[in-house]
Amino acid sequence: MRDAAQGFAIDLGSATLRILSRQEQQVLRTPTVAALDHNGRIWARGNGALALQGRRPDALRLVRPVTRRAVADTTLAAHLLRVALREASGGTKSRTFSGGTVCVPDRIGALQTQALLDVCENAGLRRIRLVPKSLAAAAGSGVPLAEPAGALIVDVGAERTSASLLSFGDVIAARSAAVGGTDVDTGLIRLMRHRHGLTICPGEAERAKHLMTRAAAEHGTVPVHGQDLQRGLPDTRQVPVAELAQVARATYGTISDLVLALLPDSPPKLVEDVYDRGLILCGEAAHLHGLPDHLRDRTGLPVHVPDQPGDVGVRGAWQVRDPG
Repeated sequence: MRDAAQGFAIDLGSATLRILSRQEQQVLRTPTVAALDHNGRIWARGNGALALQGRRPDALRLVRPVTRRAVADTTLAAHLLRVALREASGGTKSRTFSGGTVCVPDRIGALQTQALLDVCENAGLRRIRLVPKSLAAAAGSGVPLAEPAGALIVDVGAERTSASLLSFGDVIAARSAAVGGTDVDTGLIRLMRHRHGLTICPGEAERAKHLMTRAAAEHGTVPVHGQDLQRGLPDTRQVPVAELAQVARATYGTISDLVLALLPDSPPKLVEDVYDRGLILCGEAAHLHGLPDHLRDRTGLPVHVPDQPGDVGVRGAWQVRDPG
């Protein structure tokens, strides 16, 4: 049975923290990052910290307390979660909250489980329920969890991608790899430096990636802003969408390999279900330019991308049953 007192659904990602309260329909999203000085004092958090990229003095550093969905800094992660919970509660100054249902990776270890529990407890959550992210994402995408039929969830995050085969409200098989949207950003930074003579910051790479994704066709161009390597002056390059898309596709092989490696070791009947129903592509980077087409071509599976694919975990978390 679900505990009706669980007031928040939480997805603590390496790039974005998402929170949904039972009283609201809108998902609160905030970057999981803070700007700290040498003494560990927080000067900015979330979007305010991201705005310092390329502008911050040497005395400040940008810190992400969650890396590849593993907690690296429990103190900072708890602080960011507490601030976000207060905002999701309408700006309350409360130090405690009724409880939360928290999305976790399917194959999370004991140490990381404890680290995540510590973060939630230090943020003020009194009761905590952990649910597998793939089950929450399936429920948030409209998959009936009680059906004894195979469902394949491919969750592409900023730094990690997982592929999970589900049936009857349980994770039957799962694989993951350290690849995601930030790998595309890194590739775009390298491309602009070596082919176009332009130094760009991670924020500009992220912007170019989103412009590329929204492009209707690959024959257009995307303006990319940065610093000319030779003159040291601000400059802009009009880069073909096809060229940017080629960089993005270089990361897609690892994602499709996950699916192709998962299916041979899965029960045949569930694999038949997947080939009939297709896979659900979700996560923060699900809309990467050409990714659905790549998966469709490489695996032979229909590919379905839900609306707001990054939010399906928090939207479906409460529908996941408790173990036993």
